[in-house]
Amino acid sequence: MGSCFLLSTPSLLAVFFFFSLFLVGNTSFHGAGVFASFTSFATIHTTKNTDGAEVLLKWKSTFDNHSQSLLFSWHGDNPCSFTGVTCDDFGAIAHLNLSYLGLRGTLDGLDFSRLTSVVSFELANNSIFGSIPSNIGNLSKLNSLHLCFNELSGDIPPSIGMLESLHYLDLRANNLSGHIPWEIGRLDSLLELGFSRNKFTGPIPASLGNLGSLIHLYLLKNQLSGPIPASLGKLGNLTELRISHNNIVGSLPREISHLRNLKSLFLQQNQLSGPIPSEIGRLTALVELDLSNNNINGSIPHSIGNLTSLSFLDLEENGLSGPIPSEIGRLAALVKLDLSNNNINGSIPHSIGNLTSLSFLDLEENGLSGPIPSKIGRLAALDELDLSNNNINGSIPHSIGNLTSLSFLDLEENGLSGPIPSEIGRLAALDELDLSNNNINGSIPHSIGNLTSLSFLYLEENGLLGPIPLEIGRLATLFELWLSNNKINGSIPHSIGNLTSNVPIEMGLLSHLEKLNLASNNLSGYIPMQLGSCKHLLSLNLSRNKIQGSIPPEIGNTQVLEDLDLSYNILSKNIPSELAELRNLQFLNISHNSLFGSIPHSFGDMLSLISIDVSYNDLEGPLPNVKAFNEAPFEAIQHNKGFCGNVVGLPKCNSIGNKKHNLHVEARIIVILILSFLGFLLLSGTLIVLGIINHHRRRIMKRENNEWANDLDFKSIVSYDGKVFYDRIVEATKGFDSMYYVGEGAYGIVYKAEISEGQTFAIKQTSSSQEDSEIIDLIPFEREIQALTNIRHRNIVKFYGFCFHAQCCFLVYEYMERGSLRTILNNDERAREFQWDKRVNVVRGVADALSYMHHECSPSLLHRDLTSNNILLDINYEARVSDFGTARLLRPDSSNWTAIAGTIGYIAPELAYSTVPTEKCDVYSFGVVALETIMGKHPGDHISWEYSSSAQTESMMLKDVLDQRLSPSGLGLRDAQDVVLIAKLAFECLQANPRLRPTMGQVSRELRFQVPLDMPLSTVSLEQLRILNVKRIGAFQEMVRFQDFICYCAWVFIMMMIAF
Repeated sequence: MGSCFLLSTPSLLAVFFFFSLFLVGNTSFHGAGVFASFTSFATIHTTKNTDGAEVLLKWKSTFDNHSQSLLFSWHGDNPCSFTGVTCDDFGAIAHLNLSYLGLRGTLDGLDFSRLTSVVSFELANNSIFGSIPSNIGNLSKLNSLHLCFNELSGDIPPSIGMLESLHYLDLRANNLSGHIPWEIGRLDSLLELGFSRNKFTGPIPASLGNLGSLIHLYLLKNQLSGPIPASLGKLGNLTELRISHNNIVGSLPREISHLRNLKSLFLQQNQLSGPIPSEIGRLTALVELDLSNNNINGSIPHSIGNLTSLSFLDLEENGLSGPIPSEIGRLAALVKLDLSNNNINGSIPHSIGNLTSLSFLDLEENGLSGPIPSKIGRLAALDELDLSNNNINGSIPHSIGNLTSLSFLDLEENGLSGPIPSEIGRLAALDELDLSNNNINGSIPHSIGNLTSLSFLYLEENGLLGPIPLEIGRLATLFELWLSNNKINGSIPHSIGNLTSNVPIEMGLLSHLEKLNLASNNLSGYIPMQLGSCKHLLSLNLSRNKIQGSIPPEIGNTQVLEDLDLSYNILSKNIPSELAELRNLQFLNISHNSLFGSIPHSFGDMLSLISIDVSYNDLEGPLPNVKAFNEAPFEAIQHNKGFCGNVVGLPKCNSIGNKKHNLHVEARIIVILILSFLGFLLLSGTLIVLGIINHHRRRIMKRENNEWANDLDFKSIVSYDGKVFYDRIVEATKGFDSMYYVGEGAYGIVYKAEISEGQTFAIKQTSSSQEDSEIIDLIPFEREIQALTNIRHRNIVKFYGFCFHAQCCFLVYEYMERGSLRTILNNDERAREFQWDKRVNVVRGVADALSYMHHECSPSLLHRDLTSNNILLDINYEARVSDFGTARLLRPDSSNWTAIAGTIGYIAPELAYSTVPTEKCDVYSFGVVALETIMGKHPGDHISWEYSSSAQTESMMLKDVLDQRLSPSGLGLRDAQDVVLIAKLAFECLQANPRLRPTMGQVSRELRFQVPLDMPLSTVSLEQLRILNVKRIGAFQEMVRFQDFICYCAWVFIMMMIAF
């Protein structure tokens, strides 16, 4: 029995040792001795096993009930079977990994002195509180200690310096305080040290300079003070140094130039002073440098031009002076350059035109002078350009029209002169344009109407003249329009009320305008009644012009209006009672006009009013009994014909004259009531007759329901003759001829339709059976449509509206010339034209679109069905995401929708057990699409590689799974790095556990600014990508939680059943 028990122990090495000695033994006595020795050996390790189980079970008993239930496998005397425990070949506990389990408890109940064989202790992302026990120093073999993202407090015990085998020490994101112990400097094997996001105070210990093996040092977001110790210059292997968001003082030590392997240096948000040492130019490996928000002064050293690997340079919010060195033009890899909010002077160097990779350039709030160099037009990748609040003069260069990727252009508060160049109309991706507070003259160019993605247009405080161009009405997504304080004349174009370009109004495209400021010009004519169509208008300022006529009652339709200023014009006639419908109005100024009559009594219901000014008119009668009027200063009502009310200086309204006035009003009310009653009787009779006629007509129409051409009962967001637009669709597609067929998606057939010259749309025709017609409730349907038309992003297909009929529904989208991503990847010839740089740009575009939907829309939007079939490409291979929200629009109550939210092959595994899609479901689908883009086909089995990592899969090289039609071996260095980064991020997005997936915001940022991976494509294997993911999220991926694995199996089973 004893020998059977011994052989059942997990010590394979001991078994081998026993049989080896037994076979070479010469005498039975010798064999017996060996057997006895082996028995003793195994018994010792069995005792250690039992001892480890006792320690862990005692620690478990200190946790709360929920945490204990998570460790359900912790029972018995064999800890090697416990969740998160791995034993060595001798049966002793070697690895303890309990990260991401949601445990709550302390470390006080864990006897570290009895766990001396532990090599790694992983407890990240839990709710462990209390202090770190001093006996943790007994873990003499410890190689890795991860306690990050918990609630630990107190000091770091000095005994931590006894862990001389430690390679990784991560205590980030806790509540630890006190000084960093100098004993840390004894850990000379340390590769990574993470103390960020705590409450450490005091200086950075100079002993950290002894950590000669250190590669990563994270001390950001603490309360550290004192200077940066010069001893850090001895860390020759350091690649990343982050000490930002502290109270560090003093100057940058020159010794920092010894860190020749440094790639990332982040010292922002401190109190550093003194100049940037010229020796910084020796850090030739540097990729990211952030010294922003300090007190650094002096000039930017010319040696900055030696940092030719730099892609990110941020020196904003300092006291830098002197000119921008021309050597900055040597930083060809630069993607972001921010020198804003300094005292930099001189002109913008022409060499800045060499930074052709630049996507972000911010030089605002300096003392720059001279003209904008024409070579700035060479920065074709530029997305944001801010030169505002300087002393720049001259005219805007015509070459600005070459910046076709630009989404943000701010040149305000300078001394610019000359006209606005017509080439500005080529910036089709522009979202915000600010040229305000300059000396710009001439007229507004007609080409401004080409900026159909524009949301904000600021041209105020210039010398612009001439009329407002009619083309401004094509800016359908405009939120704010400021043209005040110019010399603009003519009338206000009616098209401002539409801002719908030439798209038919029945498509439901309404104005997005929120702020309109045309004050202090020479505008004449009338206020167009079309302004009433601006349903989102918050502020309207037409003051100090020469506008005449009456206030159009349609203004009352802008029911979210908060600020209305029509003062200093020539307006006349009565104040329309419809203005009382503006229940959100806070500020009303109609002073200095020629308005007469009384203020409508219904103004008493405008409870949101804060301030009014009706002075200098010919108004009379009682003031409305509302706070804004009752508390108005006399200056706000003076110089009128005759008011009465509760304001100081006015007669009370109970005088005889006013009583007569009130009797007259009461008589009019009685007459109106009598007429209303008679009208009600007449209307009731009419409705009864119409009801009988309508019932008869419905019976006839029901018999003719299948006669398509004769039953055009179109419905849309606004009341319009839908038959006109339907006729245009039929005419443009020649009755939906196959020659106009584009493709077929999950929700209908798509046709190409050229409605009018130069305007081509994608028309998605969906069936609308009687069942669907009953399902779709038009009120929420129209709200959904309105929400979709509000979405504005360069990487999202523009949705124009809909046309709905009892048998068919049309959704109208922007037309994309190159079709879907799947179509291109499935065509060998087109796939070969789809080069690597274009594919990388497509993945970035899709990430940006999903990031916008998840993080910038309010409320956030889910796509729910992202596939390569609904990613469309324009003529320049720019990605546009489509079909978001389509399923919810067409079948809002469909049970099929909630059961499987997406397309098989792109569905996140958690939807096997949850019917509620989340943002992380979109992240998973993005991961599939990203791999599909670089592999040239659906990734298939590679999606589930986390659970089936065979030797063949692990040894597979990334270059071998890439699209072979483009010859991966011919990839350039930049594209190769981008492809490796995409593959890495894609596999992160495919984590089975949704909590481990990054957000789309994180993915988008990493794709734009993350340092590319420093490894050749030819050497990258799928296994290396898996290891990179393990390092990123911690050791949790070494152990998949039992319930997550069960959920994955359930997902695979459901997918197999569906496929079957």
